Amino acid sequence: MLRTALLSLVLLAPVAAAAQVPALCSDAPNQMEAGACVSAKLDKANADLNRVYAALKGRLDANGQRNLLAAQRAWLTFRDRECDLRTGADPGDPTAGGTIGPMLVGECLTGLTVDRTRDLQAQLKCPGGDLSCPQ
Repeated sequence: MLRTALLSLVLLAPVAAAAQVPALCSDAPNQMEAGACVSAKLDKANADLNRVYAALKGRLDANGQRNLLAAQRAWLTFRDRECDLRTGADPGDPTAGGTIGPMLVGECLTGLTVDRTRDLQAQLKCPGGDLSCPQ
């Protein structure tokens, strides 16, 4: 019985350790965990962006909503190409940048997404067309 309990603890220890996300994804103990960390950070950043986007969209008239959609689509294209530029990624070659390439792209995407979320949050505080509103 005691042996079974000890064996269970030994087998569960790696699972508990893997559940801890390092403060910086580059501090992860291996590349697989670093990739999972970056993916989780990007998922959270995208969820935050989607929440703020929806709040802003809800406050706009039909013309404002069309403009927001067009701006967001253009921003997504910009974000992706900007990260390709910053990291040397080649969209046609998934192996470009080596094994660390996807992590670098993910970190870039996350940073720009967080910045965009801040921009949209600022717009929530300012009525459209009010250039005197501090951002």
